[in-house]
Amino acid sequence: MRNFIDALNSRVLLTDGDLKSALREAAIDLKRATFGNEDCLAALNISRPDLVTAAHKDFLEAGADVIRTHTQDASLDVLAKFDMQDETFIINHLAAEAACLAVDSLPGGDRRRFVLGVADQSNATGTDNVLRYGAYIQVQGLVSGGVDALTFKPVSDLEQARAQLASARQALLELGSSVPLLLDYSEDHDFTDDTVGDLVDGVCYVENGDTIKAGFPVHQVGQKILVHGGRSPRETEQLDRALRKKAADGYRPVTRPNVSPREAIVPVSSWNDYSAVANN
Repeated sequence: MRNFIDALNSRVLLTDGDLKSALREAAIDLKRATFGNEDCLAALNISRPDLVTAAHKDFLEAGADVIRTHTQDASLDVLAKFDMQDETFIINHLAAEAACLAVDSLPGGDRRRFVLGVADQSNATGTDNVLRYGAYIQVQGLVSGGVDALTFKPVSDLEQARAQLASARQALLELGSSVPLLLDYSEDHDFTDDTVGDLVDGVCYVENGDTIKAGFPVHQVGQKILVHGGRSPRETEQLDRALRKKAADGYRPVTRPNVSPREAIVPVSSWNDYSAVANN
């Protein structure tokens, strides 16, 4: 497994951009490829994973360090709107495979590239069991597909968020996976190491291109920074050049040493207080 945390702990990394534009502009019958649901681009992970891989490769060739899986809209609750909730696992699994194929098919040269599994559960609703299952099945799909790390966006309610994160951690434990689980930073969430630090491996901050102009201020020890790629590979290439100019070694600016919240908590192997995950 590529060591994503080590890289993120030492340098600012550049992600890919939004795949939606490229996928919508592809020369395909979009309605047919999305099984009649043109707004469900996540379905392309099933019908046309080759297009997803090709879009990822365009951003890699533009200089992206991190490929995010095409799963922002592949949570159980979103797919249910298109009557595709039963495909949640396979869509996430195939999305991870498509991203890994893109990374593995291109030589990295003097650097490593990574696949970051995106699990956006922020708009999920329902009982704790429903929230748990949604998180569980998406993480299972992403990790079994080969991602190097996970970025998880939970609901804003702390207790429900903990239920989601606990279920995500349970999925990792069942797979015997050491893939790091990162909390996707949001201004709407007032979560701290004291409230969720026992369930995650850190907080991931995604900055826009303006961060470059500000000189990459690192506000606190432990901050893990990704810079969002441009809307197109061309814009991402421009960001890559700007990052290299900011870096002392011509690659990427360095960050302060990070401190994992897990250092001061009970090891994962001893956790045994997860509630049962129900499929309902």
